Parts: sequence; structure tokens; C-alpha cells
Amino acid sequence: METGGLAGELLHIFSDSIRKRMERVLQRPDLTEIRLRVYLPLTIRTLKKEYYLTEEGGLSCEETGAYRVTPEDIRLIFQKISQYSLFAYKEEVREGYITLKGGHRIGLCGKVYYDGEGRRQMQQISSMNIRIAREVIGCCRPFFPYLTEDGCFFNTLLISPPGGGKTTYLRDLIRMLSDGTDYFEGQNVSVVDERSEIGNRTRLSEGFYLGKRTDLLDHCPKAEGMLMMLRTMGPQIIAADEIGDAKDMEALRYIRNCGCRLLLTVHGRDVEDILERPYLGEYLRKNPFERYVQIQAEKTGRRRIDIFDAGKGRVWRGVT
Repeated sequence: METGGLAGELLHIFSDSIRKRMERVLQRPDLTEIRLRVYLPLTIRTLKKEYYLTEEGGLSCEETGAYRVTPEDIRLIFQKISQYSLFAYKEEVREGYITLKGGHRIGLCGKVYYDGEGRRQMQQISSMNIRIAREVIGCCRPFFPYLTEDGCFFNTLLISPPGGGKTTYLRDLIRMLSDGTDYFEGQNVSVVDERSEIGNRTRLSEGFYLGKRTDLLDHCPKAEGMLMMLRTMGPQIIAADEIGDAKDMEALRYIRNCGCRLLLTVHGRDVEDILERPYLGEYLRKNPFERYVQIQAEKTGRRRIDIFDAGKGRVWRGVT
């Protein structure tokens, strides 16, 4: 069977018992997550639905006949994704994930303990969540003009529930802002990637293309990183994912006072939802962004986009 693309990137990490059942599944273009929990059925999530992996290597909505994950499956996968060197990957494991070639990210869950220096460690891995990373280049093109005016980018906040696609849209906006378009001149963009989700950089610096004028600060706390980039890289735009705490708000105040534009994301249902949040809601009521982009997943797998201005008036609606 063909082993290029997603199959070529992921098939080798599985134990033999899972690998032979996973080949057809990894050919699906709508695959988003693979979840493994010891002694429980292996689940597959697509853009539209969740399934169980069957003993025959198919997908079923019924738990009967589902393949059940063994401790040996988890042990072998963990050995492979850490390249048989837990010491080499201890920093990533401490944060609960390892990033693979292709930008795919494996979340880890197990027993947490603290070493003699008070640093968190993880052992006895019992669950894994493989999040499939995909580039959707051009997904923001239909509404990009509504985020700019006379060559200037509006301060913009992307809003979606978990798994709604906000990081995918964030990547595409960063690329467009950095490379420019036929009506927008490319600008210097500094990206603070606290959880290594935006650039999906591996230990070999492999990851997503974010534009020719983009500087990426990986695995750094957002508030600290945004201020660092402002002082050292001279950005016109700073981008970050999942803002919300008090330190983030202090950084936003300073950055906006310096004239730098912001492109940020937050988990939420809609604008009204985030305006009720502690810290972020209080900040936005006093210092609204010029654009709020609401992203909602439809049953078809496509995304409905609603863009609002600072006064919560809709300026664009569409499906991408």
C-alpha cells in the first residue's frame, strides 16, 4: 500500500498490531485525531464524526469489534516517538507532548511526579492523543481584505471552540501578512509559539512555512515572548495563540501603546462569550480590537466565518 503523505509520516510510530489496522485509515483526507487509551477502544475522529478502529482495520460507530489498546502498544509508540531516548525528549514530555515530522503533535497523559528540583515529570503513559496537522493554504483569502485597510492590518482576535480550526486560520493569516498579496505589502511578523502548535517545529526545525518575513519564538511563555520580540525583532505585527491570563493582558497593553499590531486567538463560542471572561473580557471592553473573527465548524466539515468590528457589527460572513 502507498506509504507517502500522512501514512509515510505516522505509520512507522505504531506497534505492529495497530500498524496493520491503521493503513487504510491514514489515507483519509478528513482525519483529525487518533486517540489511544490503555484497555479501551482506539478512537478515530474525522471532521464530521468519531469512530472506533475495528479489528479488521475499518471504522465503525459501534464499540463491538473495536480494537482495544494494550499497554504494550503505548510502550512501543512512546519509545518510537522519543527515538528510544527519554532523556533527549524530557523537556517535551514534561510539557505533555512530542511533535513529529509533519507537525503532528502527540499529547501524553500519565502519572505526574516532581523531581528533587521541583520540576514536573511524567511517567507511566496511559493515554495518547495524536492530533493531525494539516496546512490549508489560502483558507483566509476570501475574508483577508476585511482585516486590512489602506495597507494597515487591524488588531484581530480569532475565536473558536477547541478543535474549531483557529490555529489553521492563524497560520494562513501569518503567511499572508508576511508574504503579502497583490493589494497588501508584506510585513514583519513575530510569532510567539508557546506550545509549539503554530509552527509545529520539531527538534530538526521542520514545520510549517509561516512566510518569508516571519520570526518564530518557540516554546516560550506568551507574555514574556511577545515583549521579547517587540524589543528585539522590530515587528509590525505580533501573533500568538490562546491568550487570556493577566500577564497576557499587561503585555497587550504595552504592545499596542508601541504601535505594533496584534493577531491572536482564544477559545470561545463567540464575542459575547469572551467579553464575559476574567482579564480578557475586562481588557476588551476597555480596549476593543478592530476585528473579531468567529469560527464555527459545520456538520459538512467546512467552517462558517463571521467577522465583527469593534462595535460588534458584522462586516463579513461566509463559509470556507
